Amino acid sequence: MNRRGWSLVIVAASVLALVSLASNVTTSSQMEGKANTLLAGRLVLSQLVNAGTVWAGLAVLSGWLVRRPAPAVAAGIVAPLTALVLHYGVGLALGMFGPDVWADNSHWFLAAMVLGGPLGLVGAIACRLDRWGMAARLVVPVGAVLEPFYLGRFTTPAILPWPDRVAAIGSGLALLTAGVAGCLRVLATGRRRQATPGRRATAEP
Repeated sequence: MNRRGWSLVIVAASVLALVSLASNVTTSSQMEGKANTLLAGRLVLSQLVNAGTVWAGLAVLSGWLVRRPAPAVAAGIVAPLTALVLHYGVGLALGMFGPDVWADNSHWFLAAMVLGGPLGLVGAIACRLDRWGMAARLVVPVGAVLEPFYLGRFTTPAILPWPDRVAAIGSGLALLTAGVAGCLRVLATGRRRQATPGRRATAEP
């Protein structure tokens, strides 16, 4: 058992859960429209850490951390479930959520159980240094490129308050930039590895 890998899985899930929760904290001045600049910044962070690509990336990262296929599938499920339980559990304890939070968000738990395993396996495959590994390493960056367009981040209605519009465009640009940079890095690294003879078929832990 890769204890270090599993420890890092729990750490990554906990960090995402708590940062995501913190990004939802709204002050009274923000609600009253007296701190719109701060509100816009908070919304950018919230939309980033709650992006589907980021949560899918947690499952992929978890699979990569534990390396082997079967544990990677398990880690891909455990990580998002842990993050969800911690996110809603702490929020409920702090009074940020009501008692119906579990039922209202049951679809996210279902998504974690259905999609987490395959995404964890993608993470395990990403450890490889062949073409399959390179394709797996492109999954998250490509998702980051596509998500803002799929969600219409760059075409928000003008009727929305300006902090919401700024947040949508800002988070969309951040995802797009990170995705393009990630794709370029994966492709460049893959080409260098293919040009170097005698490389091992899998990455080092």
